[in-house]
Amino acid sequence: MGKAIFRKRKKRRNLLPLLLTCLITAVLAVGLVAWTLSQQEPPQDSSQQQSPDDQPVPETPRRVLPKEFIDRNTYSPYVVLYDVTGSEMLYSKNADQRCYPASLTKLMTAIIAVENADPDTVITVGNEVNMIAAGSSRAYLTAGTKMNLTQLLQAMLLPSGNDAAYVAAVHIGRILADDPDLDRYAAVSKFCEAMNNKATELGCTGTSFVNPDGYHEDSHYTTAADMLKIAIEAIDHPLIAQVVSQPSAKVTLLTGQTATWHNSNRLVLPDNAYYYEGAFGLKTGSTDEAGRCLAACATRGGRTSIAIVLGAATENGRWDDARGLLDISFQ
Repeated sequence: MGKAIFRKRKKRRNLLPLLLTCLITAVLAVGLVAWTLSQQEPPQDSSQQQSPDDQPVPETPRRVLPKEFIDRNTYSPYVVLYDVTGSEMLYSKNADQRCYPASLTKLMTAIIAVENADPDTVITVGNEVNMIAAGSSRAYLTAGTKMNLTQLLQAMLLPSGNDAAYVAAVHIGRILADDPDLDRYAAVSKFCEAMNNKATELGCTGTSFVNPDGYHEDSHYTTAADMLKIAIEAIDHPLIAQVVSQPSAKVTLLTGQTATWHNSNRLVLPDNAYYYEGAFGLKTGSTDEAGRCLAACATRGGRTSIAIVLGAATENGRWDDARGLLDISFQ
């Protein structure tokens, strides 16, 4: 009987360490759960959570072909390729060497025009159309015709009308001089002064304009780097950007005449072998001294690029260069 009682008491004493161990384990477990929960961020309100589209997308490194490869595979001796969206010069060749711009000059002519007259400004064509040189490209404007500035820009930038460039120069030159009766030659001189002042303002260091149309004169020159600055400024003006993107324009002038002008830039012509998807300008030019020139711009995937090619020896060369360079910029 005594032995039995002794055994029962012994069993009760041995339960205490076990109960103590369980209690400590439970306390530790509760503490661990509480610590874990404290490390988790509180749930966000669904209205404040970012969708996957809002998350920053890591930028993919641009793959640009080696400069030596592009040097060997471009026909034009003066070239720049620029990423407008990223403000990045992607490629250049002889960019600061003096060359001739031909009708790319008309980009500056258009800039001065839109900065000094409204799109609906009424312009009367005068005998300044006879100031163009023999063999000039023309929009076939005639004295006495009335048109607005938008139509004049179409006549100048699409078929590259030298006559339209002189009409713009005389009209705007008289505005700048505050003299509606200013002699046409003095008005053109005033206009060219404004062209050169604007070039300086844009940071051009190798450019001199002596006429509004780009017909060759030895003292009328630029560089590919300067022409890029002018092109960037041109597309910053919505009216210019809209006009140069048109494959053609059929207009009725204010005096009732109708005209259809076709864009000389093959990159924006959908049915042309050189059509470039996303291209929206800018301007062609050619003279014997300047060679074949082109300021080309395009937008793809939310990015805009400009290619300036000057001095190409062949007609196809400038189109091939521009297309190839733009392709590189969008890789």
